[in-house]
Amino acid sequence: MDKLPESGLFGPVRDYLEALGYDVKGEVKNCDITACRDGELIVVELKRGFTLELIYQALDRQRIADGVYVAVPLPKRGYMSPQIQDMQSLCRRLELGLIFVGFTTGGIPQIDVAVHPKEAGRPRKDKKRRLAVLREHAGRMNAANTGGVTRKKILTAYKEQALLAAGILRDCGPLPVSEIKKLGGPENTASIVGRNVLGWFEREAVPDSSRYVYRVGPKGLEALEQYKDLLPPYLHSRGLRP
Repeated sequence: MDKLPESGLFGPVRDYLEALGYDVKGEVKNCDITACRDGELIVVELKRGFTLELIYQALDRQRIADGVYVAVPLPKRGYMSPQIQDMQSLCRRLELGLIFVGFTTGGIPQIDVAVHPKEAGRPRKDKKRRLAVLREHAGRMNAANTGGVTRKKILTAYKEQALLAAGILRDCGPLPVSEIKKLGGPENTASIVGRNVLGWFEREAVPDSSRYVYRVGPKGLEALEQYKDLLPPYLHSRGLRP
């Protein structure tokens, strides 16, 4: 299992948390996995090995989360490995949870939560960061990102919303903001196309009116192509092509 990439841990951990009723997203504000349920925020950091870097990351996440887990592949020798007790002991001392991801000979993933983090109760030192994580998690309309990946495009909540507006304008535009929203555009459509932070949109004035209509520009079309493999299913459900 030492060759298993961090992204290979994501699916089994995600499935485990979803089975417990959590809403799970990957790569949210530098957290490999965020899981929310009834106002509770859980963060899981994934690594191919139990390293000092992993511990540093997990301790940092304690400043924003109600519980933090580290998830690593089960050592080759399983629970016969002499490292197991040391890993468990350290996580208990640091009030971190510990998840082992193992695989049967048939390749079926198995999750073992060896240590649960200490019950929430410590004062949160960074409420601003916590709120930013919760907002980004809630704003994601899908779980296209895989936690634990590196050097890969990350689809943020804002980009998801902008891609939806761009897809509507590509297939149906040019349109005013009100029509974009009627076709399923995000609530903040006016801000997205009006401010045009990403440079994806163009606008033109409606003759004899103070209104504008918008169309998707070359950068927006390029983004739709670039992110086509990550586009959320609701784009397709609205009849918008990938």
